Amino acid sequence: MAIPESIIARKSFHSFTNREPTPELLDELTDYLSELTPPYSELDWNFDTLPHSDLMQIATRYFGIEAPTYLVLRSTKKAGCLQNVGYIGEMAVLWLTEHGVATIWQGSVSVNYMDDFPDCLPYVSCIALGYSDEPFRKSAAEADRKPLSAIAFGQTEGFEEYLEAARLAPSYGNRQMTRIVGDKRGKLHFFRKKALMNNPVYTYQDCISTGTALAHLDLAMRADGLSPRTYVIDPEPVFRNFIYQFSVDPGKA
Repeated sequence: MAIPESIIARKSFHSFTNREPTPELLDELTDYLSELTPPYSELDWNFDTLPHSDLMQIATRYFGIEAPTYLVLRSTKKAGCLQNVGYIGEMAVLWLTEHGVATIWQGSVSVNYMDDFPDCLPYVSCIALGYSDEPFRKSAAEADRKPLSAIAFGQTEGFEEYLEAARLAPSYGNRQMTRIVGDKRGKLHFFRKKALMNNPVYTYQDCISTGTALAHLDLAMRADGLSPRTYVIDPEPVFRNFIYQFSVDPGKA
């Protein structure tokens, strides 16, 4: 298989023009996201798109990139919601990349529920999107990432290309804290490395980053004709002192 072009081309853009995505494109994005099944599918989640001025009305802290539009991701605040948002948001990023739209996750933006719009699910994260004069990535070699041997363990034979797709996923501060472990039954288990001193900001963002890695792996598998299923094992599998997130059954073509 070849890694989907959107995964190779995706990068975090740091400048945007004033050109706005069309309402028609945002409607198509809404239809696409509404069909997704995130890893913790029992949790309520939704999203909306806001112009920069509206985001500024609700942002408690904003040190982000100014763009014409933002995808705002919301969820009930329960275990698994951050991983869900990472998956949903990154699937949006890859879809937008395929349609020539530039993006960047905005982990530095926060919204207090007291300042948010009424009757909304709690804010989790957002993604800046629009158009940029910066080029998309042309080669996976342009990505500054750890080698695959540093993030994939266990029995992963036959999954190398899918794991390479996951390796290219963005992570908070490019810290790449997600680990993927293959077992003898052909299942892949996602873990998260503990943040130093259990830093709450890093922990929050690292949970989101496990979801972005899942999105890349999921898209690559589906492009190869597989039907991956994400699920949670109880009792949780163990890998070193890392924190279990979820598991993937690649399914069959």
